[in-house]
Amino acid sequence: MAELNAGTRSRRLIPTAILSTLVALTTLTVVLVPRPVGADQITDLKTQAAALSQKLIEQQLQIDGYRQQYSVASERVATDDRTITQIGQQIGHDEQQIDAKALQVRHQAIKSYMDAGTQASSSDAALFTGSGDAAQAASEYATIAVGNITTALDELRTAQRALQLHQATLQSQLAQDRSDQVLQATDLGNATSSEQQIQSVQAQVTGQLAEAVAQQTAAQQAAASAAVAAARQAAARSTGKRASSAPISTPAPSGTTQGSTTSTTQAPGGTSNAVDPALNSFLQCVVQAESGGDYGAVSPNGLYMGAFQFSQPTWNSAAQAAGRPDLVGVPPNLASKADQDTLAVALYALDGRQPWLGDRCST
Repeated sequence: MAELNAGTRSRRLIPTAILSTLVALTTLTVVLVPRPVGADQITDLKTQAAALSQKLIEQQLQIDGYRQQYSVASERVATDDRTITQIGQQIGHDEQQIDAKALQVRHQAIKSYMDAGTQASSSDAALFTGSGDAAQAASEYATIAVGNITTALDELRTAQRALQLHQATLQSQLAQDRSDQVLQATDLGNATSSEQQIQSVQAQVTGQLAEAVAQQTAAQQAAASAAVAAARQAAARSTGKRASSAPISTPAPSGTTQGSTTSTTQAPGGTSNAVDPALNSFLQCVVQAESGGDYGAVSPNGLYMGAFQFSQPTWNSAAQAAGRPDLVGVPPNLASKADQDTLAVALYALDGRQPWLGDRCST
């Protein structure tokens, strides 16, 4: 069966599958050494591409982390700035209150001094006029007022010193936070630069892989075309020999033929003007082992079709390799016998017996 092995069944969507999964390298020290295009080179390039892809993902995660840390550091700096500004405003407000309180103390001291002088000059009169109590009350009030204002002034100055100390602490914290912000910015810049370098190497590997795949595909197509051409020439020579030895040509009976033939018998619905290539002994065996020579056969699960039991993906890739894009998407069992034989010859030229591993012909 052309897709008997599970590993074989998923193979062969050659350029599309590879090019659609191109990804990037994992280190920046990748050495890209030109070599002849082959399976090993493509495997190496795919390995490098997969490793780069993983590294690029890790680098992007690291960049996201640095960005978050930089955002946190920047917010801390902004918060420190706002707090220091608020404290500065509070200190300025306290300064105004201190100045106002100090002015009150000076006014009250002057008033007390003047009141005290008046009391001293008229102390005798106060004893006789009965106004001594009032004078004493005024003096005590002035003393208390000065004391209260002085106490408030001391409290303001104490609060001011506390604010100034807190402001100095915040200034130190602000300097540290700004230093952290600079470090985070540096780390973010370095990580971004590394990401750009990885992307540059990724582009190199992607280009080399695409070129290698294209060269390999071209080589496969050339090999498949050469095999098909050789098989058709062999069939043509065989037909010429039979025609020269047979005086009368008898039409081949309708239906399918087995083994290596020059018959153009077609599967149901198939149309082809192509020469039916000769099948080697292995492919002759495959026709019998897989379908009993029935070019219109379909497996019970519907996945494998035609005399060689192609799956549709394998048929499509073989058609591309054989230079027959017109057969891509055509169900194998509906293609002509000549077309089925052509793609079987092409597939054998590419993969040998591998697509039919497991049947009796490959043992």
